[in-house]
Amino acid sequence: MRLNFAPPSARSVATLAMAALAGYLASAAHVPLAWILGPLLTTAVASVSGFPVFAPVGGRRFGQIMVGSSIGLNITADVALLMLLWLPAMVLTAIVGILLAAVVSVPFSAASGLDRKTAYFCLMPGGLSEMANLGAAVGAQPEPIAVSQALRVALLVCLLPPLIIALDIHGTDTRVLSLPFLDAAHTILVLAIGALGVGLARLLRFNNPWMIGALLAVGATAASGFLEGRLPMPLYWLGQFLIGISIGARFKRETVLRLPRIFLTSALFVLVLAALLFGYAAILSRVGGLDLASAALGASPGGLAEMAITAQTLHLSVGLVTAFHAVRALMVNGFSSSFLALLERIGLLELVARMGRVFRRS
Repeated sequence: MRLNFAPPSARSVATLAMAALAGYLASAAHVPLAWILGPLLTTAVASVSGFPVFAPVGGRRFGQIMVGSSIGLNITADVALLMLLWLPAMVLTAIVGILLAAVVSVPFSAASGLDRKTAYFCLMPGGLSEMANLGAAVGAQPEPIAVSQALRVALLVCLLPPLIIALDIHGTDTRVLSLPFLDAAHTILVLAIGALGVGLARLLRFNNPWMIGALLAVGATAASGFLEGRLPMPLYWLGQFLIGISIGARFKRETVLRLPRIFLTSALFVLVLAALLFGYAAILSRVGGLDLASAALGASPGGLAEMAITAQTLHLSVGLVTAFHAVRALMVNGFSSSFLALLERIGLLELVARMGRVFRRS
């Protein structure tokens, strides 16, 4: 694989330094997900303001390997069994998320002026790049999709952790905090296992192989009892930092200025979708017995890596939350185009549009 790499300019280095400083200050202030939020917001503001930013694709992938490997170390044999027991609920949650996103995309289409296909892929909680590519393949507009997807992840990573903390619905899984940090040799071993998992995941054409591959490989190793411990915190922070700047860099100045209506309406309808899925999570928690915080994170339309880090920060079952998002990512990234064709064939989206028109007349 050929890598095209251009070194950052002096101004880009200055932006990186500001992002790192923001992460440090947020961490010192005990802000949740400090090393994602600080760099994300700093990079986004710099990018929209016209300053050059440096966030290569390889950086995000390396960050995902580190975060995936770190999360994989949380998966014990008991956690693996728990994930298997909750698999039916994970599939149901993925289907509910897809249906709600599809339904909400209809009024979003009307409010934003986008065609229905583009609006559908804008709100579908899948991969940041995958949704734009899948949408383009069926005739949707990739640029608004890319903007909406980046905004979806950024909004939820900024709002959901503080909301859960404010509602005092944190978890009690503090086992990870009691584990020792791995020494240099075992750290290298974990990252090597994670990299091997990435290679296998890419061969099997998994969606988001950089995160899922590392997580599954290290998780299987940890569940076998062969490895136990935590990655050194600087590596974990670096992984979050690389993910944060990569999300922030997606907010291009020219795109935001050219599509202000889409930017604003996307933010509104992402929050609507998040609220609906939070309501679903409350029902799942009540009926299924899962704690509300885990249910809320598992059902939320946020990104897999970001919600997994949130779960770890809030002392939740990281493996369980991650599994919810992995199942949804598989279904959304693999079958969202098929779901759209099915919903159009049965007339569900048109029915929602008609109901909206009747409501507006009344």
